[in-house]
Amino acid sequence: MVVNEQATKIAAPAERVWQLLATHDGQRAASKGFVADMEFEGEGLGMVRTMRTEGHLGETYVVERCDHFDPENMEMMYRIVDTGGTVPFADYQGTAKVIRAGAAACVLMLRSTFIPVDMPEAEAKEISATNFWLFLENVRKVATGEKVS
Repeated sequence: MVVNEQATKIAAPAERVWQLLATHDGQRAASKGFVADMEFEGEGLGMVRTMRTEGHLGETYVVERCDHFDPENMEMMYRIVDTGGTVPFADYQGTAKVIRAGAAACVLMLRSTFIPVDMPEAEAKEISATNFWLFLENVRKVATGEKVS
């Protein structure tokens, strides 16, 4: 099993960063560069999102369901329910948590666990790490008012 964990401090209030994770428009902005389009069914717990990927992931789709959604503690967890036949992760779970770091900053923590499908663990972890790096950079930029390309 692969575990990928990354965290970064963001110079923006925790509530602003949480809104990027918890809203449809925020998730779209945070996923630019590796997700071309995102469609949603529902909100919060049980929400299903279908992501059409691009960039280093290639052109495919992934369907994820939100299995944990806690606005009070600013944390959520998604599970892949359809890999699109291409994404090489089995039993994927991805967690995001926003932790206050004073009134004007926060820490965004991401964690994923999964079993690689037909590829070495190091190669699969690199895919996940690249996703996290792009996501964290996008969130930092949007939360601090920078433009995401």
